[in-house]
Amino acid sequence: MLELIRQHPLGLLVSVVGHIALGVLLFIGLDQQYRDPSDSGDATAPVQAVLVTTAEVTRQIESLQQTVDETLASLPLENVEPLPIEESPAPEPEQEQDVQLQQEKLAQELREAEAARQQQLEEEQALQLRLQEEEQKRLAEAEEQRLAEEEAERERLEEEQKRLAEAEAERQRLEEEQKRLAEEEAEQKRLEEEQKRLAEEEAERKRLEEEQKRLAEEDADRQRLDDEQKRLAEEEAERERLEEEQKRLAEEEAEQKRLEEEQKRLAEEEAERNRLEEEQKRLAEEEAEQKRLEEEQKRLAEEEAERKRLEEEQKRLAEEEAERERLEEEQKRLAEEEAERQRQEEEQQRLAEEEAQRQREAEAEQQRAAQAAADAQQAKLAEEQKAKRARLLRKKNQLTQQYRESIRKSVTRKFKPPAGTRSGTRCDVRVRLVEPNEIVDVQVLECTGGGAKLARAVEKAVLTTRPFPKPPHPAIFERNMLFTFIVP
Repeated sequence: MLELIRQHPLGLLVSVVGHIALGVLLFIGLDQQYRDPSDSGDATAPVQAVLVTTAEVTRQIESLQQTVDETLASLPLENVEPLPIEESPAPEPEQEQDVQLQQEKLAQELREAEAARQQQLEEEQALQLRLQEEEQKRLAEAEEQRLAEEEAERERLEEEQKRLAEAEAERQRLEEEQKRLAEEEAEQKRLEEEQKRLAEEEAERKRLEEEQKRLAEEDADRQRLDDEQKRLAEEEAERERLEEEQKRLAEEEAEQKRLEEEQKRLAEEEAERNRLEEEQKRLAEEEAEQKRLEEEQKRLAEEEAERKRLEEEQKRLAEEEAERERLEEEQKRLAEEEAERQRQEEEQQRLAEEEAQRQREAEAEQQRAAQAAADAQQAKLAEEQKAKRARLLRKKNQLTQQYRESIRKSVTRKFKPPAGTRSGTRCDVRVRLVEPNEIVDVQVLECTGGGAKLARAVEKAVLTTRPFPKPPHPAIFERNMLFTFIVP
């Protein structure tokens, strides 16, 4: 080794310089790449770390060593004087010991340099690992904080959306409640107006009945007037009355047919309304109510026309009464003249009296015959009126039965039988209504089976059916209705 050093001192020097330069380069490069974050003025600046493995350092050392070898190989060896080879005497023991000590010292320095270099590499790797761990930890903490903030923001947005949804639902509920209250208020006003109108119609009907009764009494009083004029007036009045009665009967027959057609049309509309939705049903009912009001107005107009006709009849009768009084005065004057002539001619008076007696008897006979014919005609009209009332009563009972059957079907559709209820069980139900068909009270009077549960189920079904189907005619309406419910 020493001989090699003696032979190539320049190579040793270059090798030492190369190793030193390699160490300096490694230190400078690592110092630039792994600068301590505490040296930076910005304490929050991110740490940038570059991982350098032992294999990379080894490759760099080998590259530098190869560069040094190539440099030594390129040096010219012609100018290097070789050491003279002399036969030297055997080295003295002291010199040999010194050389060995120098070699050991050089080897020790080389080992120490290698150890220092290795320790520096290990420290640099430890620093690199620590920096990587700190960076990863910081990045993980920053990521966790970001995720926590995003989660908190998401929860806040969800809470805000939930609050807004609840506020919107509350607003819609308040609007629906206000709308429902307004509809109930309008319905209440309509019911009050309908009740007031019906009360006015009832009062008008009673007034017309009293007027007709009064006119009948006055007509009866007028019938007790002068015999001949009364008979003629009665015959004329009877004829006209018969014509009016026939006309009225024809109108009532036409009204009956119209009611039947109206009932048929209402039944068809009811079937159609059952297929429509609730809003269409309400509109159809309002349309039917409007038509009924128009028909009611038409009926009132006809009654007004009838009243005017009766007033004209009274006026005509008053004129006839004035004419009768004038005739009576004329007859009185003639009678006085006749009395004067009778006083002058007694025989003529007697003959005149006999003739007058015969005429009176004939007139009395004619009056009795006319009275008998009028009584027969009156009895016939009474029978016709009785038959008509019976027909109307049967028709009313039929409509009432059909109306109750429609109510029973409506209740059956809403009925939910309790467990164990037998089909065919009958319950008597009393319902209190207000016009037009709103339920205000329900009582289940008696059930053939099922007990209190069945009674409650029937009562619930009746209340759920409100309002009841509209009656086909106002006369069918019952404030206290009794009907029998049969469990299907």
